[in-house]
Amino acid sequence: MPELPEVETIKRYLNKAISGKRIVNIEILSKKQFPDNPKEVIGAKILLVKRRAKNLIINLSNKKALVVHLKLSGQLIWERKAKIPVKSTRVIISLNGGKLFFNEMRKFGWIKILNQNQLDLELARFGPEPFSRDFSIEYLQKAFGGISRPIKTILLDQEKIAGIGNIYANEALFEAKINPQKSANKLTTIEIGKLQKAILLVLKEGIKYGGASAADQMYIRPDSSHGSYQQHFRIYQKDGEKCRKCKAIVKRISLGGRGTFFCPRCQPRRQR
Repeated sequence: MPELPEVETIKRYLNKAISGKRIVNIEILSKKQFPDNPKEVIGAKILLVKRRAKNLIINLSNKKALVVHLKLSGQLIWERKAKIPVKSTRVIISLNGGKLFFNEMRKFGWIKILNQNQLDLELARFGPEPFSRDFSIEYLQKAFGGISRPIKTILLDQEKIAGIGNIYANEALFEAKINPQKSANKLTTIEIGKLQKAILLVLKEGIKYGGASAADQMYIRPDSSHGSYQQHFRIYQKDGEKCRKCKAIVKRISLGGRGTFFCPRCQPRRQR
């Protein structure tokens, strides 16, 4: 699933590519992926593309927004020239000057038309953005306090922190030397501080390298190119390999139904 760095990469690309263009037509190939009436936005001008958590928000001149969630395998592909839809294309948004293809193999992703009040309600449930002032050690102490679930599962909770998914949770916990199974409320103030810094570090790296096109290769940028952060993974999908820091063998377990990777020596279950 595209996470904060991947969605941020797409946002930055689309801001340059489609801002200022008008929507001239919307072809819906799967109603599930675009449940609203496209006539509500035909003729509207794209003002700005923003991101909140893992959502893309395309602000329009008619005071409405197209909100896009890519879910597990969604893609937004920008083409200036005519292109035949692929098998997974669900929605085609025609602009003056090109077309935006929404591809989604598993049909979990969607595009919604929301007014400002609806948008505010949609986004209110998310926790603070990692790069915001609200993402402080004090906030994390409160967010983790009283929760005995594994810290890895808490990092994936979008109501606690916006935008972090499985890749960057694994990477951040390894960087902070915290075992993913450790109860959130057992983290010390020092560990929380290390984790905060680690989250910011790996997210910045992810953005720097244009996101991660991991093993399934589903994530691609709007120009159809792949991200390269997978070439810089510390721990994610490294099970059976030697740890880059201590040479111990990386382990894989499942937490909350998600593949979880850790080094038993760098991230011991019980701290020394």
